[in-house]
Amino acid sequence: MTSEYHVTVVTSRELTPYMRRITLHGESLAAFPQNRQGDYVKGRFGGLFNRVLRSFTVRDFDATAKHIVLDFVDHGDNGPASAWARTASPGAALTLRGPGQVKRLDPQADWILIAGDLSALPAIAANLELLGADACGHALIEVPSADAALELVAPPDVEIEWIVNEDTNAPNRLLVERLRQVPWQSGRTSVWFAGEFDGMRAARSYLRDERGIDRREMYLSCYWKLGATDEGMKRAKRADAQS
Repeated sequence: MTSEYHVTVVTSRELTPYMRRITLHGESLAAFPQNRQGDYVKGRFGGLFNRVLRSFTVRDFDATAKHIVLDFVDHGDNGPASAWARTASPGAALTLRGPGQVKRLDPQADWILIAGDLSALPAIAANLELLGADACGHALIEVPSADAALELVAPPDVEIEWIVNEDTNAPNRLLVERLRQVPWQSGRTSVWFAGEFDGMRAARSYLRDERGIDRREMYLSCYWKLGATDEGMKRAKRADAQS
């Protein structure tokens, strides 16, 4: 059964012009499970008769303080989550559901390959923090401008590359191009990719069909779809999974 947590804003601060970090507190978080950094919760937004759910990566959780930390990506639109995060001040209320589990990178892999765009940046940051100190590989992150980059915590042998793509009509194009250029290492790889719908499919085609990566060793997901609402993206995602 899905659990609900009623929380209020403690602090809200801008990380970049594209991202805001919000710390939330609630007594109900006493029941929130530990060690779920990198998994997700769903926030409930909207009025009584027009509620929508949006997913957020758990960036941090403090069981003693009953605090949960979420990073909100501002897509520059008036979506319910972005609009709420821009104006949320201490005391603002939110209901969370979850947590849901996300497939993690395999710590036994010889090397890792992470790629995603701005929408996936909170999840990428969490994944990098969870890696062992001896992990090696590449993290490719496509952002709309250089000031969207964050200081990320990662093992020293994981190379982080920021890819600036200002063309909003061609999301993930440069990301997938760069993905194809990554020198392929020997041994077994663990792959994590999240971004726009068509970008995800292009990455999947390369990794599965050209590189022969077993689907069990990959996490591939779309977090949004160009020209579609969140609900439209989810419909396309379901249809793609059945094709």
